[in-house]
Order: sequence, then C-alpha cells, then structure tokens
Amino acid sequence: MPTPTGVGTEELRRANLRAILQTVHTHGPTTRAVLTKQLGLNRSTIGALTGELQSLGLVTEQTAVVGGRGRPSHLVVPSDDNVVVAVDVGVDRIAVALVGLGGEVLDRRTRGHQRGEHDVAHVVESVAQMIDETLSASRHTRCLGVGVAVPGAVRADDGLVRFAPNLGWVEEPFTELLSKRLNRPVSTGNDANLGVLAEHIRGAAVGFSDVAYLSASVGIGGGFLVGGRPLTGASGYAGEVGHMQVDGAGPACRCGAVGCWETKVGENVLLQRAGRLAGGGPEAVAEVIAAARAGEPRAAEAVNDVADWCGVGIRAIVNLFNPQVVVLGGSLAQVWRAAESRVVESVQRNTLLSPRGDAALRSAALGDDSPLIGAAELAFGPVLDHPQAVPQAV
Repeated sequence: MPTPTGVGTEELRRANLRAILQTVHTHGPTTRAVLTKQLGLNRSTIGALTGELQSLGLVTEQTAVVGGRGRPSHLVVPSDDNVVVAVDVGVDRIAVALVGLGGEVLDRRTRGHQRGEHDVAHVVESVAQMIDETLSASRHTRCLGVGVAVPGAVRADDGLVRFAPNLGWVEEPFTELLSKRLNRPVSTGNDANLGVLAEHIRGAAVGFSDVAYLSASVGIGGGFLVGGRPLTGASGYAGEVGHMQVDGAGPACRCGAVGCWETKVGENVLLQRAGRLAGGGPEAVAEVIAAARAGEPRAAEAVNDVADWCGVGIRAIVNLFNPQVVVLGGSLAQVWRAAESRVVESVQRNTLLSPRGDAALRSAALGDDSPLIGAAELAFGPVLDHPQAVPQAV
C-alpha cells in the first residue's frame, strides 16, 4: 500500500496496527490472508504487525486450514487475557459486565435499586463493590479499562454528570469519585450515545454510517452517528430528544417546558393512560401491551396513543438528521413491536422526505444491553486507538 503524502513510516505502521486490532476486535478471529487483502499490505508486513500485537499480549495466532487447498493461513485471535469492565447505571438497576477483547460478555452481575433519586456516593460505592467482586472472580490477567453508561448529560472532557434527572444528579463528579475509589481510570458516557455505538458495531446498525438510536424508560435518550462519527455536540450534551416540543398544548414537563416528547411517550405515560400505577418498568409496559392484544379497551387506547406520538417524534428525527436507520430501545421498542403499522403511519404523515425509502426502523438487536455493550466499547477505545500504550496487568 503506498504511503499517503505527508504520512511518515512510523505513523503509517501505528495506523496499520490499529486497523488490525480493531478488525479482530470487531469481527473476531481473522486470517492473515483476509487482513492482507483488507489492508492492501504484503504478507510479510502483516506477519510483522501481528507479531508486534502478539508481543503486546493483545492477540494470539492459531493455524487455520482454509478450504483444503494451499498452505494453511495463520488465524489472528483476540487474546483472552484482556478484558474491560462495563457498567450501566440504570434507573432501576446497576449492571456490571466483564467483556473480553472481541466483545464477548464473560461475566455479568445486576443489582436492583429503587427508582428515584440516589446519593452519588452510595451509587459509587455500589458500583465499586460490584466491580471488585467481578474482577476478583475473574481468571483474566489484564483489565484494560472501565466504561460506564449513565442516563444523563455527561461532560466530555472529564466525565462530570451535569444532569441526570432520573437519578436526581446535578453537577456530580461521578467519574472522578469512582476512579478514586477504584484507583484506576474510568470513562463515562451518556447511555444513549453508548447505545448507538454498540448497535453500530455489534447490533441493528452494523453497516450504516448515519444512525439514530432512541430509547425510552422514564425519559427518552437519543444517540446519533453522522457520517460514521458520534454527534456529541460542543461539550458532549447532544441528543436530549426527550425535551423537543411535540405538542404546544401538552402537559408540563419536569424540565419546565410543555409538551416535550417524553411527556407523550415515556413508559409512565403509557402505564397511567392504561390505568396502571407509574413506576412498574418494562415488565408493567409488557403487561399493558399484552392486555391491549387481549382486547382490553383502555390498554389498547393507551398503546395506540403512545404509538402515534412515537411516530411524531421519530418523524422529527428523520426530518432533522435523515438517518439511514432508526434503532429503537426500551419502551419505544416495546411499543414499536406492538403497534408497528401505527408508528409507521404516524412517521410517514407530513415527513419532508420518504421515511420508508430513506430510514429503516428497527428495534435494538442488543435489547436493554445496548448501553452496557457501548460502555465496554468506550473502555476499549484507548487501547484500540493506541495498541502500543496498552497497560500492564492490573
């Protein structure tokens, strides 16, 4: 492969190391022959680069027999010594997973908590204990990082949680506190931003470069890829789609405005319209949907109304961002699966462009784990970008 103008040999070598490691991490075991074809390098160069990744402890090589003809090709495999810890601080639970290089979830633990406000110090201690327990039980020798998904606005440069209304957090130094408690670096991101990352790499948005990920529980989060790059905004706060106004005569929102999208489609809205108590979570939403299918009039009316408003919000997203695919998570996915035709009809109504031609609608392939898997990818990021800076066993 010819050297691009202005790129030095050492910089090119580092770029090729990154490309090999990212390919193996994303796609799993890959032969040298495939890597040679993908990167346009000769076999000896690929051999030298994979040898360097082996010396860094990031990959191993196995002999693969290909098609029974020709000489066997070396198979480059992610080393199973390397893991990250992924954390999803949810509205009603904390999930912690051990994820190997290559994306396999090796262990996971979940601890429930009551919905409502939570003291940040208590959450930090709960997360830290779960991480300590998970790493203590692991046979893997090198933790490459810790990534955390939080349902709120997270400042990009230092992980400060500016606003997480479902947890009752305002200006909380969650990332700094957790890093000090664990005595290791921690990276934190908004749950929807990490959700779109996970669905793009391993889920419903693989192969797409312009993606909208929309997920609802009590509130609604949005994560976006534009041209394959995350849309984060100047400080990392982009994607607060739950607070775009969809009904000027709508109910008051906790943000101080009226008619915000989350006041029309949040899971508690569905539950209350169906005559249920708020706070029941995904299980209660599923019960309402089952009741609607069984013919209960009030449940059916609630599902249809929320489906209509789901389409209104998605239509605005399609008009604003013109994504190739819209991935739905949380209660949005539940309503979409229950009333797909009604959501689609609402999306198509008064859309500037043809939404069915330009934007596919899909439920999240990773389900409720999208933010958790995205947190793992966040933790892997520094090593994938700079393999030579891989930390020692910790």
